[in-house]
Amino acid sequence: MSGGVDSSVAAHLLQSQGHKVTGIFMRNWDTRDEHGQCPSERDWQDVQRVCHRLNIKCHEVNLVKEYWNNVFALALDEYARGWTPNPDMLCNREIKFGVLLKEIERRVGGGAWFATGHYARSMVVTERKEETEEEKDGVVLYRGVDQRKDQSYYLANVLGSSLTRVVFPLGDLIKATDVRGIARDAALHTAEKEESMGICFVGERRRFDQFLAEYLPQKHGDIVDSLGHKLGTHRGMFSKTIGQSAGIPGWQDKWYVYAKDMDRNRMFAVQGRDNPLLYSSRVTAGPIHWISGSPPLGFDDGQNIKLDAQIRYMQKPQKCTVSRNERGFLSAEFEDAQFGVAVGQYLVLYNGDHCLGSAVIQ
Repeated sequence: MSGGVDSSVAAHLLQSQGHKVTGIFMRNWDTRDEHGQCPSERDWQDVQRVCHRLNIKCHEVNLVKEYWNNVFALALDEYARGWTPNPDMLCNREIKFGVLLKEIERRVGGGAWFATGHYARSMVVTERKEETEEEKDGVVLYRGVDQRKDQSYYLANVLGSSLTRVVFPLGDLIKATDVRGIARDAALHTAEKEESMGICFVGERRRFDQFLAEYLPQKHGDIVDSLGHKLGTHRGMFSKTIGQSAGIPGWQDKWYVYAKDMDRNRMFAVQGRDNPLLYSSRVTAGPIHWISGSPPLGFDDGQNIKLDAQIRYMQKPQKCTVSRNERGFLSAEFEDAQFGVAVGQYLVLYNGDHCLGSAVIQ
């Protein structure tokens, strides 16, 4: 339970179905924000209030060290290289569906099921090998019914084996109507609580580049046009990502960052969002993670396979043809050129609503 309306309603629904429910809260960040208040403390208080209302137990688990070592430190390394990592993807794989799952097993044994408030759906399937008659459980992950809230993108890097005893009670519900309505009917005080838009459990920050500057050196440099003419300055190569506004004042049309020169500490920008330099038709990504553990039929044989893909959360599905290149990575050729493709972000693959897996854009 995170202290928001989604996990509150997930707990309520499971309890209403007759399950024995216990809330568990992860504390992954303990730095005070700029106002001297810790957002995670407020969230923990909300979790306790909801659990009191539902008359269920709740536990707090401190995973600050694990989050720093397995998520945040790795993200900092990528930001320092000029990449645009996705800490939420790492947090789901390494912490929520990794360390936390092991902690739950340690506390209550392997018979427990784990539920979250993600807008996604899953189904456990049993595969049987004919030669050995061995049976193995696998998981098929699907988009949530609420297209505006679908979070399968953020789960596309989680190990399939970690999802075999996981349920998503909100997968078939619409947040704005169903979930908030259920919360109101159940008199849960989180019914109208606003969503947190910060990265996973670090908290919401008005200026994320200023937050990163507390951990990375601010080496200022030039922002230049495609001919090398200086337009302005940046506060560090981590401060802006590909496709982001360069923040150059005094122009009618905005300038957008389209490339970075790490050796010379320069960012390149072009004017207008429709400039071809901001778009890419081909993306290389890897290593590849298939949720089921196996690629689509024909992929390993070098065949071209037509799928849908997203290069960012909440993007509409994009038609593409994927194949395996000579390095064992994935090449994706898009029907429509993609805006602002950033190294370090995740390419997530779908076959309709079926989420197949992910790979880091190289």
